[in-house]
Amino acid sequence: MGFSALPRDHQEATARSPRVAGKAVPIRRICAALERTYGNPRHGNRRNPLDELIYIILSTRTRDESYRHTFRGLKRAFASWAAVTPRALPRLERILAPGGLSRLKARQILGIVERLRSLYGRPTLAPLRAMSDAEAEAFLTALPVVGAKVAKCVLMYSQDRSVLPVDVHVHRVMTRLGLKTKRRPDTSQELIEQAVPPELRYRLHVNLVAHGRAVCLPRNPRCEACCLSRWCAYYHPTSRAL
Repeated sequence: MGFSALPRDHQEATARSPRVAGKAVPIRRICAALERTYGNPRHGNRRNPLDELIYIILSTRTRDESYRHTFRGLKRAFASWAAVTPRALPRLERILAPGGLSRLKARQILGIVERLRSLYGRPTLAPLRAMSDAEAEAFLTALPVVGAKVAKCVLMYSQDRSVLPVDVHVHRVMTRLGLKTKRRPDTSQELIEQAVPPELRYRLHVNLVAHGRAVCLPRNPRCEACCLSRWCAYYHPTSRAL
């Protein structure tokens, strides 16, 4: 029987399923197993897009509880992001100091606030709502030191867009499962995002982050406790992609 004669739902599933070592990677089953285990956590992410952008910047190379505490400190210290001005930079650095990289992150936040102020008269990302996904991502990545992963986090968490940010956890777990990726998360962004149906992207991302933090660790992963081990090419090395 030719491919065109297969039922439509089978055709769509086959067309969407990435393949590894001659077998389809069961994205939907993986997503369901993760959802049963972790229940779609939000990871403290924010509904306001500018809050979310700054929250994600603070999370870079910083422990979970540390950046959450730093974000709360920022919100207490500044009545609004409009209060973040060049004169406030030393104060901003002091608040960010416990989380590390305070000089770098303070200047990045100030640069973003100043850019938005010059565009809109005040620091806001409300205009994103009127943009397409591509336009919104292009706008965000034109801001100081904002990459695709950060932009997609803002769009997914604060605007419910069907995008899939590929961070270190998503990249590590998907690579170990057997999806053919590139060496770094940023160069694998399109490969992984396109392998996942849009309606699954939010759930897969948030649960993969939880899984990468708790079980699929960079070193000494806890494979014996993994809800995905039955499909994992890392756990079953004979089925790894060539």
